Parts: sequence; structure tokens; C-alpha cells
Amino acid sequence: MTATYKDLQRETGLSLATISKFYNGGAVRDENARAIERAAAALGFRPNAFARSLRSRRSGTIGVLLPALDNDFHLTVIAGVESALRPSGTSVIVSSSPDAGAGAVDLLRSRMVDGIIAVPSPHDVEALSRAAEQVPVVQIDWRADDLVVDGVFLDNHRAGSLAARHLLDHGHRRLGVVGGDPAVSTMRGRVDGFREVARQAGADLAPDAVLAGPLTVANGQAAMQQLLVLPERPTAVFCANHELAIGAVIAVNESGLTLGRDLSVLGFDGRELAQVTVPKLTVIEQPTHEIAVRAAERIRERLDERRSERRVPGASVAAGPVDVLVAPRLVAGGSVARVGPPITGPTEA
Repeated sequence: MTATYKDLQRETGLSLATISKFYNGGAVRDENARAIERAAAALGFRPNAFARSLRSRRSGTIGVLLPALDNDFHLTVIAGVESALRPSGTSVIVSSSPDAGAGAVDLLRSRMVDGIIAVPSPHDVEALSRAAEQVPVVQIDWRADDLVVDGVFLDNHRAGSLAARHLLDHGHRRLGVVGGDPAVSTMRGRVDGFREVARQAGADLAPDAVLAGPLTVANGQAAMQQLLVLPERPTAVFCANHELAIGAVIAVNESGLTLGRDLSVLGFDGRELAQVTVPKLTVIEQPTHEIAVRAAERIRERLDERRSERRVPGASVAAGPVDVLVAPRLVAGGSVARVGPPITGPTEA
């Protein structure tokens, strides 16, 4: 037999009004909430999500909008958001938006999602802006300047700074960068952070040693090939994106040079790639799961603010978007050789 509110009432000694308030998103005392949760677990109680959504005008679902579903980053985002929302009984609806014709934002809105976590594609910015007038929207991975909503991002400037500092600490003075498209905010931040630390330390970062282009394996390979034929080839190269790092390693292997001996390479993300290179690739790791969890927390905070606004006439939600920056991590392998004493300069911020 399915447990009911009355069963919870008998188990907890609380009123039906308190139990109903708890399951419909109202504020109850912490000790009462814990008692209800313990009783629900013991009795196997599962609230009727459809009936609850009709009463509360909330669906108990969050939309996750992604450009595609074909890489580890996007799949980790889904897993992180789902794991963070599951304990509160919130489910996730995923929609991919490969092009403007997909209508992915409108699809999520038609499912009455309570909020949207998005890796925004340029063609979805306008639709996301409209959605943000009705529900909380949090963007992750990169900031779309025309989308005025909360964001959770890697501290990309710090990632570039961390990469440069690691190479300088290993004595490298002649540096190169395979930096991707500078129009993309994440790439721009990583390269700017790298340049700043290298310049302050007096390292040689010649204009022809900082290359830009599409975020593809082919471009990473071509860029590394260009660096390898410079009259004064860099002794160490930072690749600011996973695909670029794959292409760069391919170029090094094809050149006959030995990774980590003849040329040092520091990659970005892609710990799987690091496991199959010889020696293991040193990488700056983006904590994608943490970014997804923090985005889910930000959505919940915004929803709580809106509930407070409805409960307390005249209350207002927090003004303006909030950005949350997540720190990168360096995972050392063997692809960065020590070629001299550390080059003094600023410590990594």
C-alpha cells in the first residue's frame, strides 16, 4: 500500500498542514523537515510530483541546455547537475541545440521547467534572455555578453596564469601558446592570464609563438607544426583547449621529437589523453562536475528567492546577475621537463 500524508502524520506527530507545506516548498522548522524526511524514508513515501506541481505551480524539473551531447564535458555537466538536484526531488530535462532551428529553449519552456542551466550557443541567446524573464537561467562554460543572467565559470585567467607559472618554475623562458579563437571568452582569458605571468617574469613570448584559430584537433596540429619550424622554437608550449592539445601532441609525435624531452607540452583538461601519452601529459584540469554542481546550487538559490518574494509581499529578489568562479587545478605528468632553475616572477594568483 502506498504511504500517504496521514501515514507521515502518524509517524511524526506533525500536522497535515506542516507536512503539506514541506512538500510544496514552504518554510518549515529544520527539526520538522528532518522528521518528515526520516518518516518518508522509513515508509517509502513518494510525493505525487504531478499533483504537487499543480498546487505549487512548479514542475520540479530543471532544464539543461547544451550545444551537443557528443563530448565528455557536456555529459559531465548533465551528471553533475542531476546529482546535485536529485536529493531535493528535482529532475532534469536535457535538450541539445546544434542550430537555431532546434528550438531547444522553447522546448524546455513548453515542459514548464523551473529553471535552465545552459552552455549557451549564440543562436540561443535571445531565447534564453526571454526565458530569464520567467524562470532563473544560469550560464556555464563561457559568458555570452548579451545574456544578463547568473553564471558559473572556470577562472580562465587563473588557469592561464597557473600554466605559465608551472613552465617558468621548470626553467622555461622561450614559450609558445596554441590558444584557440580569441573571440571566445574562455580562450581569451586563458591566453591573457598566460601572457601576463610570462611577461612579468621576463619570459620570451614572441608574437609568432602565440597562435589562434578554431578549437579543433586539426588546428591544434597545424599550430604546433608552425611552432616547430620557428627559427627559435619554443622549449615549452601551452595548449589552451583539449582538442588543441590532442592535435599538438599528434604533431609532436609526427615530428620525431620526444614529448617531455625535446619539447615540453602543457595541455588543458582531457585527463584521458594524459593517460595514453608517453610520458603522461601535464594538464590544467577544469573541475566540470564542480561547475555543474555550483550551477545547480545557484538555480536553487534563485528559486528560493522567488518563493520568498511570493510569501513576503514587497520582498524583492537579489538585484543583478552573480558570477561564480571555480578554481582550476594542475595535474602534473611527465611532459614538462626541467631545463633550468625556476624563473622568478609573480606567484600564481
